[in-house]
Amino acid sequence: MKFFSKKISTSLETAKQNIQNKFDSERIQMVEISKLKFDNDFKELFSQEPEKVERIAQDMNDHGFDKSQPIIATKDGSILDGNSRYMAAKQIGIKYVPVVYKDFTDKNEALKYELHLQLDRRNLSDAEVFAMFKKLEEMKQTAKSEGKSTEDFTDAKLAEQLKKSERQVQKMRELSKKADEQTLNKVASGELTINQAYSVVKEFKHLKNYKTYEKSSIVKAEFNKGVKFALDELEKGKTAEEILASL
Repeated sequence: MKFFSKKISTSLETAKQNIQNKFDSERIQMVEISKLKFDNDFKELFSQEPEKVERIAQDMNDHGFDKSQPIIATKDGSILDGNSRYMAAKQIGIKYVPVVYKDFTDKNEALKYELHLQLDRRNLSDAEVFAMFKKLEEMKQTAKSEGKSTEDFTDAKLAEQLKKSERQVQKMRELSKKADEQTLNKVASGELTINQAYSVVKEFKHLKNYKTYEKSSIVKAEFNKGVKFALDELEKGKTAEEILASL
């Protein structure tokens, strides 16, 4: 009986220690700003507007870094959330900033966390939504290549994560596969919405099909004209060699 009591007690202590370790790792810490860094996989998803960074820098200069809005980073110091705050703090020379470190099993898990964090917080532009879609598609391919489940990457799941319809997800997939570089760049810059870019792709496809049809119609008409000419010449008593020589 004492053995089982001791075993249960040990298990409880281990559980308590795990909870304490998680709490300690996710509490706000003051960290030297030089220990933080950008990770392009995270940074490229959301643009840092210069005006916004300047506004934050001015507020920090007047009131200091708001500790209720810490930077969220992975264990190696890669910033998940707070790129603009990080840039503003560096701009005005703040040496230490509040940070919460998060632990993830792999980079895909960290990316999913960032996507959910941003979706819950901001009204995303079409450019940002499309960037997120492309990143999720990359994560799907990575999961496939590693032999992992891709059930989190169905159209229904992507639509749920991006807060868009399944039809919109399908449009984005068609865009990523069929749009030319110029159209994709216009979506990325915000010059075209997803729907506008999709219309461009559909119009181009329609025009291409029409040109193919038009070309095939011309070829067919010329062929028929040639056949009629040959038959007429044969009726006049000319040989095949003479007809070919006259062409």
